[in-house]
Amino acid sequence: MPKTSVSHYHLFENAPLPAAILNTEKLKLEMVNEHMLAMWDRSPGIINSPLLEFLPELVGQRYPLYLEDVIRTGKPIQEQAAKVLLTRSGRQESVFMDYSYTPLFGANGKPNALLIMATDVCEREINRLMVQQSRRDLRTLVMSAPIPMCIYTGKEFKVEAVNEHMLNIWQGNYSKPTQILNHVMTHGRPYKTTIGHIQYAFTPLGGDGDKINGVCVIASHT
Repeated sequence: MPKTSVSHYHLFENAPLPAAILNTEKLKLEMVNEHMLAMWDRSPGIINSPLLEFLPELVGQRYPLYLEDVIRTGKPIQEQAAKVLLTRSGRQESVFMDYSYTPLFGANGKPNALLIMATDVCEREINRLMVQQSRRDLRTLVMSAPIPMCIYTGKEFKVEAVNEHMLNIWQGNYSKPTQILNHVMTHGRPYKTTIGHIQYAFTPLGGDGDKINGVCVIASHT
């Protein structure tokens, strides 16, 4: 185990959040917990590899520059609801994260490692967009979300948007939940139900004059 990692191991040994440590020379990964590996969709074999080697999709995004700023200034950076493009399961996904980059200082008083901590807040951001009734942004998010989602609209409950994750759940066993959709559209109140081992959350969506004209559905395994 690298000496930098040993000296700071207690910072995230049992952390319930995704965490990793990079060195400041080539941004090589010194330590990472299982939560971060799961978020990145990477194996433990990436340890000792440079950041942009095991996450090449970060090239052109702002985050490597932020890491360099932390190294240069010695000041931490944190951001909420940051949109990150990650390649997971062979496809690019938009993931919303709360994250922090914290410098870890050596005996010379200069940063010699960086502690990265992050939390996936996709569901929170989805809920925020639904509250704001930002339909265009919500449709875009549905198609790139890492969780099963779809949107029904109109009196006939037409599928306006559905992502691959939801299609995988529907495959070979899809039946439009007309009764539930009608209930949510009529009463304008969220509704949750479990079918098999899948929990579905139905949220009403407003249109002109705040009249309910759509329903957003999010699925999760129980």
